[in-house]
Amino acid sequence: MAFLTELATNASEKNVAVMLYSGNDDSLVAHRGTEVVIQNTTFGGIQGFSRRPSTPWIDDAGLVGGVVHQERNWTYLLVEGAGHLISYQNPSRAFTVLREYILGHNTTGLLVSGPGGDISVAGGELAALAVDAIQGQTGIAVGSIFTTSTFNYPAATIAAWDAFIATATVATVLPQITGLVQNAQSSGALAAAGGVAVAVVACAAAFAVSLFASV
Repeated sequence: MAFLTELATNASEKNVAVMLYSGNDDSLVAHRGTEVVIQNTTFGGIQGFSRRPSTPWIDDAGLVGGVVHQERNWTYLLVEGAGHLISYQNPSRAFTVLREYILGHNTTGLLVSGPGGDISVAGGELAALAVDAIQGQTGIAVGSIFTTSTFNYPAATIAAWDAFIATATVATVLPQITGLVQNAQSSGALAAAGGVAVAVVACAAAFAVSLFASV
């Protein structure tokens, strides 16, 4: 993420805060992809977050609204129960995010250094939230502009998919991606096309990982 690192480094030098947020049910820009981008970007002199985002933030109804992490002037926030259009699909939580984190200075999820050098996170950390993807709704909304119906696959189909995807990303997807890169290298395709081909293969690999990990 060379171009983003340059932007992030400049922002850090100017003390400009950066916030990235996603809905856990976003099938257009999967939140796993956002997290991968953060971990491949250098800001505040360090690449990526030093701790995995796993701090719950609370909405105005007193419920867990998702996950938040703040470190070196960068904030990542995941909104549960929302897709690509967060303010449209979950306006109450979108308002909380706007008030508390975009306009406000809520420190939940902030990495804090103690007097003895101990590192802690404001609001604590939950192992259950330190996962590759927080599953969204299983139903598929149908309709134009407004949802007119919801299609649900049979429970047995969903259970079979969950069992498969739990191990498929590591056991199946990553070896295929590695093979894709190795085949391209051995055939000379990457050398012939130069850095652009490398970038295309890398982007395809990153997209495939984020797609499978976010289901």
